[in-house]
Amino acid sequence: MVQEGRPRRGSLGFVRKRASSVIPRIRRWPAGDGVLGFLGYKVGMVTAIVEPTHPNSPLKGAEVATPATVVEVPPLILRKIRTYKKTRYGSKIVSEGKKPEEGDFYRLVFETQPKLAGLPKKRSELIEIGFGGDIDAVKPLTERIGKEFKVSEVFSPNELIDVVGVTKGKGFSGVIKRFGVALMPHKTEKSRRKVGSLGSWTPSRTPWQVPMAGQLGYFLRTEYNKEILYIGNVSEFDINPKSGWHRYGTVRSDFLLIKGSIPGPAKRPVKMRKAIRPLKGFHPNRLREVVAGNEVKRV
Repeated sequence: MVQEGRPRRGSLGFVRKRASSVIPRIRRWPAGDGVLGFLGYKVGMVTAIVEPTHPNSPLKGAEVATPATVVEVPPLILRKIRTYKKTRYGSKIVSEGKKPEEGDFYRLVFETQPKLAGLPKKRSELIEIGFGGDIDAVKPLTERIGKEFKVSEVFSPNELIDVVGVTKGKGFSGVIKRFGVALMPHKTEKSRRKVGSLGSWTPSRTPWQVPMAGQLGYFLRTEYNKEILYIGNVSEFDINPKSGWHRYGTVRSDFLLIKGSIPGPAKRPVKMRKAIRPLKGFHPNRLREVVAGNEVKRV
């Protein structure tokens, strides 16, 4: 009897190495107009009571409990406009400052303001955000250099976005936990928590596809097509539970409520961009209530 195969343990489509920076890097930006992304800080998770609007959904008109993530998004300050040109050696910066030049595409340099969020961190950082448009579209932004941009100018409720972040670090882990390979039989000569073979005799080397022990977590990961359930400010809708957020504190500025989970622990910065491959025929959900801790907050 021929035994059927199975998928390999651990996908080769993911790089398992530590991220170079806790500030996530976005290499591709979608086609669009205006500012294409924003930065925020992960706060924690709540239970959102939503009403599906899909006409064929068996739950249409019912209230459904779904997990959601709170992300605090204090305003960003525009500092520079970068002009890029494509060359045979890659994209090169042509100009950087207040006066953009003619180029192939543009990026905006923002300064973060963690001091406005519920974080002990005070030092700001410079980040690069994509911009959609030609030189005529980017010229009006020269008047806003040194001024604040709010998240409501970039995203809107029930919009689909991609969230890019660095996952929780797990340190050095074995091959069983890192790749999910099966345990060896209990009568194995030396150990069970290992792979059965490191490769063939010929060629006499270990292929890179063989699962091995190493770094687990603190990886750069992207979550696609996350729905924004709510955009608000604590002065309008107090999302904070009475006891505060575990390992975060309190939300003090603007925040997003995103359906589902996102990478990373609390306080970790995450970048958000407009969906690069949005779902076709998407039907948004209507937010009714938010359960934070033991408190029910009506929207």
